[in-house]
Amino acid sequence: MTSGRHPRPRRNSVHVFRSPLDEAERDQGESTFTPILRELWANEPDVMAAVFVDPEGECVDYCSSLPPFDAKVAGAHMQAILFTVRGFAEKVGAGEPAMLEVNGDQRDIVLRRLDDGYLLVVIVASGGADQRVLHGMERAVQRLREEAGLSVPTWDPELELEVSVREAVGWEFAPVSFTESGKRHAIAHVLGRWEEAGGLAGDHLVCFRVRTEDDTELTLAYDEAEGRWLRW
Repeated sequence: MTSGRHPRPRRNSVHVFRSPLDEAERDQGESTFTPILRELWANEPDVMAAVFVDPEGECVDYCSSLPPFDAKVAGAHMQAILFTVRGFAEKVGAGEPAMLEVNGDQRDIVLRRLDDGYLLVVIVASGGADQRVLHGMERAVQRLREEAGLSVPTWDPELELEVSVREAVGWEFAPVSFTESGKRHAIAHVLGRWEEAGGLAGDHLVCFRVRTEDDTELTLAYDEAEGRWLRW
């Protein structure tokens, strides 16, 4: 989301929905979580499996075009990987990880934590973990929490980012401030600009390296396809 002058209009795209015939035969009964996972799987053709995982790595429920065993094993392994990453993050003072992404030449796997124990693990075709898939995951996370009665953890990230922009010499626009978790950060200097594409970053990004007035350096990136700002 942006405030001030909107940089560019969002591009139109044709959305393709998956056929129910693509879903693998289930090896367990459906639950109240199944429609939530199935909606994510059906709406995003690159999603091969969506798995709801409990704190012990067991599959609570899933929807998949992969064999159920493969989807469940991926979910269990990602719970084990998260345990290792949490230990590392604690040692280096990085805080609680909320999301992990593993990129491979055949598949990508994205892990999104619901609370201190439960996970949503999504398997997608390689390069398919774009912003549309991530937005779909966030909708599913919210609905899974509501259905399971899970509280939003204190460490859960504020995903909406508001950026104010201005006209710039040589560029169509440049950021002047951003607001995150209700706190506004003024930008003292724009240090550079470049464009990139692909993977978690989305379809096409216009990136700015900036320094805030409190002397923090970071990158703000505008996803043209999604009309959405990101930062890292």
